[in-house]
Amino acid sequence: MTPKQALKELEALGNEKTRKHNTKYGAPDNQFGCNKGDIRKLAKNIKANHELGLELWKTGNIDAQFLAILLIKPKNLSSEELDEMVRDLSFV
Repeated sequence: MTPKQALKELEALGNEKTRKHNTKYGAPDNQFGCNKGDIRKLAKNIKANHELGLELWKTGNIDAQFLAILLIKPKNLSSEELDEMVRDLSFV
């Protein structure tokens, strides 16, 4: 799966109710409003894919970043990459 395909899948899973909820709790506009359970199902179908996860993280989209966390292999991250990812967080 490519990052573009993954973003298209996430966009299809998004909904306004979740988007409003996320925004209420500080999420930026760069989101689709996906339910976490739907993102977990998508991650299970994709399976671990470190490179895809890193590309999705770079989008800054909170749904893509949540998916990225589920796809990335933590042991493959350098301390610099991990530090950068933590600093990039805009919503928890």
